[in-house]
Order: sequence, then C-alpha cells, then structure tokens
Amino acid sequence: MSKYILHSQSNLTVISAEISVFLNGLTLESIDRAIIAFKEGIKSRTVLPADFDPRHAQLACSHILQLTEKSSTGMNYVYDIPKFWINLNGLMHSSNLNIIESCITCVYCMQGALNFHLWLIHIVQNAVESSSRHSWIEKLAWDVDIAVNRKQTITFDSVKYLPNLQFHRSYTYAPGRFRYNQTKLISTTLSSILRLWLHFPSDELSLLQLSLINIVVSKSPSSILFLDKIWEMYATPFSTVFNVWNVHSSKANIDKSLAELQQQYDSHPFATASSLEYQKLEYLSKLIAEWMGTNGLDNDMPGMVSRRRKCSFSSNNLFQYAMTAGPEHKPNQRLWQTSH
Repeated sequence: MSKYILHSQSNLTVISAEISVFLNGLTLESIDRAIIAFKEGIKSRTVLPADFDPRHAQLACSHILQLTEKSSTGMNYVYDIPKFWINLNGLMHSSNLNIIESCITCVYCMQGALNFHLWLIHIVQNAVESSSRHSWIEKLAWDVDIAVNRKQTITFDSVKYLPNLQFHRSYTYAPGRFRYNQTKLISTTLSSILRLWLHFPSDELSLLQLSLINIVVSKSPSSILFLDKIWEMYATPFSTVFNVWNVHSSKANIDKSLAELQQQYDSHPFATASSLEYQKLEYLSKLIAEWMGTNGLDNDMPGMVSRRRKCSFSSNNLFQYAMTAGPEHKPNQRLWQTSH
C-alpha cells in the first residue's frame, strides 16, 4: 500500500474524529442562547420607543459619566443621573435588537445562497427533461444537447438567450472524451453555463459552505440556521469542521468528508425528531415566527429554506454536482455590459 493511500486514510480518520468533536459542540446550550436572544429581542421590541437613537443615548451617557471623574456633586449633574439609567436601559434593549438583526443577516446569507443553488439545479433538471423549446432556458438546453451529441466546440453567448442581462458573458464548450451518460454531461454543462452567466460563486469554498448548510437543514428544523455554531461552521468550515483539509484539498477528499458528516449528523439529536434538542429547535422556530410577525415580515423568512426544491441529490452531491466541470468545460471570461 502506497504512502499516499496511508496518508489519505489517516487524514480521513482524523476528519471523522474532528467531525465528531464539532457535532458534540452542537448542544442544548447553543439552542438556548438563540432562544434567549429572541425572547429578549421580542420583549425589547415592545418596550423600546421607535424613535430611540442609540448614538444620542451613548453620547448622553458618556457626558454624564465624564462628570463622575471630577467627583462632581453639583445639582445640575445630580439631576442628570436618572437620564443615564434611562438611556442605559434603552441601549441594552437596542443591543438585544442588534443581536437579532445580526443573526438574521447571517441567515439571509446562508439561506439566500443555498436557495439559489437549489433553484439552479431545479431549473436545469426541468429544462433538460423538457421536450419543449419555448423558454430561453429550454432553447439553451436544446443547443447544449446538440453540441454535446454532435461533439461540437461552440461558444454560448448570454446575449443570445438573455438579451437584457446587465453584464454579458460567453462560455465555450469543447467536447472531451466520450461518456455513456450524456444526459449528465448536458446537465452539468448547462449548469456551468448558467453559473458563469449569472455570476454564481464556483470556488470550492463557497460550494463546500452550501453543502454543509444543505446537510443540516435537510434533517433539522430551519431554525437551526439561527445558531451561532452553524454560522461559525458556514463562515470558517476549514477551521471548525474540516481542519485537515483546506481550499486546495482534492475534491475526492472533500466528498468523503461531506459523506462522513452526513452519516454522523443523521443520528445527531438535532436531526432526531423525538429528542429534546429537536423540540427546542421547533420552539425556536415559533419564536422566530413571532418576531417576524411583530415586525411585519413574512413568517417564512428568513431561514425557512425552501422545501419545494428538494432535489433527488444526496446532500453532499450539491458540492459534487457543481464541481463536475472537467477539461471539456472552458468558460470564456469575456465580459461586457449591456448599453441602455
């Protein structure tokens, strides 16, 4: 057995252990922190005046505090002390709201990116399976089918199919070695074209992040996205989950690591409907819905990852599906803007 194989197996063993360590960190406490944050935020939203100005309150508190350095007992100073506590209380409530707003922003980043990638997979599947040529994507799928089956080198210009796209790009397809599964080749080529045209991130880090999120939301209530541990996983996957690997690691190693994460997560309490952790995540979902309703927002946003686009892919295949472009896929980076 070669040293490379032994080294790879050793790394995968370490990865399995590190995944266990990460999953052991997903505890009731991480859910409780989110529950407390939303409870406090809901309470703060009801008592904090709509016109409260945090900057003005900070300046007022700072001015009053400066007088304490002089040990002042002047009446005007004493009269201002109650204002300090009033403003300080307002700042605490404002801080509670900022915590939730920051959390929602993180969820939007994760949910938005994942939903668009699932949307892309969904529309590509439909276009490849369709016998119609009415819509722009069906016409594109038809042209890709011709190029693949006739083994033609062809450049696909976005302006031909999406004339009003603000920034146009060109993608050149060149036939490679023969593949028995031509349908998969057509799908991956069409996907690669759209990723380029629509400026989807295609780097391995972005796709790994989406795969990680897809794994956890496929088995748990979508409120799991509001946990700080999940944002840490998303933002820094190579220092929280896959410490052995980095952005230059092989696709095969990352695939195996994602499969290992999927296997371990399937039996985690967060993914077990009868567990206390799962029930608390459902309770957190109710608090999130209450918060959204109180603020006049759609209860399905953010964090409610669309279930209608659950494709027939295993979770880690989101990474595999987007990384299948081989030497026959040659994106032309020519870019130009539509004049209006």
